[in-house]
Amino acid sequence: MRIRIETSGGDSKIVEVDEEITIGRTNAARVVVDDSSVSRLHATIWRDNGDVWITDEDSTNGTYVNEQKIIKPTKLRVGDRVRLGFGTFVFLEPETKISSYKPEYEINAEKKQTPIQAGEVSPRPPRISVDAPQQSKTTPLMIALLAIFLISFFGLLVFFIVRRFEDGSESINKTVRSGLPIPVRVIDPLGGEDPEDLDDLIASWEVEEKELKAEDLAELTNLSSEASDLNVSVSFWQKQRELALSPRIGVAGIAPPGLQVPPELFGDGVIKQKVKLAEMLKMGYQQPMDFADLAKKKLAKELIELPLATESYFLDVGGSATDEPFMGFNFDIGSFPLSPGNDKYEVLRRLADNFDGQKYDLNNPLHRKQMRIRLLRMFHPRAKPILKEIADAYLQRFGRPLRVTSLTRSMDYQIELNKTNPNSFKVRGAGSLPPHTSGCAFDLARKHMTVEEQNFLMQKLAEMERRGILDALIEYNQNACFHIFIYPDGRAP
Repeated sequence: MRIRIETSGGDSKIVEVDEEITIGRTNAARVVVDDSSVSRLHATIWRDNGDVWITDEDSTNGTYVNEQKIIKPTKLRVGDRVRLGFGTFVFLEPETKISSYKPEYEINAEKKQTPIQAGEVSPRPPRISVDAPQQSKTTPLMIALLAIFLISFFGLLVFFIVRRFEDGSESINKTVRSGLPIPVRVIDPLGGEDPEDLDDLIASWEVEEKELKAEDLAELTNLSSEASDLNVSVSFWQKQRELALSPRIGVAGIAPPGLQVPPELFGDGVIKQKVKLAEMLKMGYQQPMDFADLAKKKLAKELIELPLATESYFLDVGGSATDEPFMGFNFDIGSFPLSPGNDKYEVLRRLADNFDGQKYDLNNPLHRKQMRIRLLRMFHPRAKPILKEIADAYLQRFGRPLRVTSLTRSMDYQIELNKTNPNSFKVRGAGSLPPHTSGCAFDLARKHMTVEEQNFLMQKLAEMERRGILDALIEYNQNACFHIFIYPDGRAP
C-alpha cells in the first residue's frame, strides 16, 4: 500500500507503507515534509491486516480526515483526504492489480530496488536470492522457519496494535497530574513538542479562558478623569458582543474552504517573538508570577488597562477569574497564602484602595473577582494603538467589532487554566516566558468569522508585520485565533 504526500509548495512524494511511517517537519519523523504548520512529529500511519490507519501525535495544528479533526486512530480508505496542519495533504493510493502475492524469497531472482522513500528513511535490505539447485533441499526447512517467524511476528503485531489502541484511548481520557506547580503530560511530558519553541508553547500551553458573561461584570463608578475611557457600561459590552458574534452568511470555522494564509502568519518558529522575549529577559524583565505582580505593573504604569469595549472591539477576557483570596506564587514552592504585612499583599491593598478611582475590599469575594478581571484586561502601552489600527480596519470593512480573547496573564493564572487541560506540558521554571506573561501579546478570535473576514484580517496583519510593527501567527487548535505580538521597544528584530 502506498500513500501520496503533497505540500503547499508543490512537492509530491510517494511513500510505501510496509510498516509504521511517521510524518513531521524534522528528522524526528521518518518522512520529513517542508511545512511550518506541521509539527516536528505530526502523525503516524501504519497497516493492520490490510487496513491503513492514521493517528495524530499531539500535533500543534491537528490532523484532519475529510476535514474532520481526529482524536484517536482512524482507518483510511482510498479517496480520503488527509490534511496535516494547514498545507500538507496525504492520499491513499489505490493498490495495483498486477499481483496480490509477494514472495518472501525469490528463485534465481536479481536483487530488486526498494520503493523510493521520502525524508531520511533508510531502504530495506534486498530480498534473499536462492539458487535453483538448492531448492529441493532447503524449501521444507525454509517453510518451517518461515512459519515460526510468522507466528512470532503476528503475535507481536497483535500485542503492539492492542497497546496502540489502549494508548489512543488514554490520550482522550488522560488526566493531568495536579500535584505539580505546572501540569505535565501523563503519557509523554512534552508530547513531542519543545517548551523552548514558542510556536509549540503558544498553541499547546496558552489555552483559552472560559467565555466572559455579563453577570461576571460590574459597572465601574467613581473613575478618575485619567481613566474616563474605562467608563463602559455592561449593556454596551453585551451589545458589542452580540454584534461581533451574530450569524453570518457564508462558511465560517477554523479552516473554512478558501482560507489563504500569508507566509508571515505560518509561524516559522516565531523567530521574531523569540528574539524579543530573549531581549526582555536579558534586560531584566520580571514576568508576573501572580496577581500581586500584575498589580505592581499596573501601579508602575508598566501595563495599562483597556476599556471593556469600544466601537471596534470588545474584550472577552477574565472569564476564568475566581473570587478566592489572593495567593502568591513562585516556581520553588508553588502557591502560598498572602496576609497583611506581606509585600505582595500590601501591593494589592494599595491598588484596592485606589484602582483608577474605584475602591475595592480585599476581604470581599465579589471585589476580588472584579480586581482579577480588570488586571487581566491589561497589556503594554504600545499595543493599544496597534490593536486599534487592526480593529478599526476590520470595523470599516465589515461593520463589526473584533473579539479579543487574551491579553496579559500572570503565571499562576496560566497554570490554573491548564490544570484540566490534557494538552498542557511543563514550562521549565522561571526562565520560561510565555508570550502572554510578557504584556506584549493579544489574541483575536476567528472561528466565528467567514473566510472573507479571516482573509482580510490576515492580509492586514501580514502588511503590518512587513512594516515591522508586529509578529502574527494563525492558530488552528481549540484557541482558533490570530496570535499577535508587539515589540515593547517599538523595534522589529
